Amino acid sequence: MSLRQKKLKGDLLEIKRREWNELREEFFGRLGREYNAEFDNPHDLEELSILDVLEDTGLAVADIKRRRLEALDDALRRIDEGVYGVCAGCGTEIDDKRLKAEPFAVFCVACQRESEKGAKKPTL
Repeated sequence: MSLRQKKLKGDLLEIKRREWNELREEFFGRLGREYNAEFDNPHDLEELSILDVLEDTGLAVADIKRRRLEALDDALRRIDEGVYGVCAGCGTEIDDKRLKAEPFAVFCVACQRESEKGAKKPTL
């Protein structure tokens, strides 16, 4: 493993630790006394609706964080395989600035643009 990959692996492990801590704090915060107390005593349908939205939002945020953690695990696997930081599209080295901004990037900027051009656009 190169010095660059060792540094990137350390960076990824630190990001993963932070993500887990944030997810854990959010999860236990939502299960805390105030959250449970509000669910125990909703006063009207409006409050119930608000609590439903809060719960759904919390679940969506947790799902996003879970997907980020999975992407970080995939990036760590790619480091162990010696392919982290190598573009899956063209095989060139992904710039360190891009990896710092998007640690689980699998494409260089040019290939990412091409990938997004070919992506199906949502319709109304």
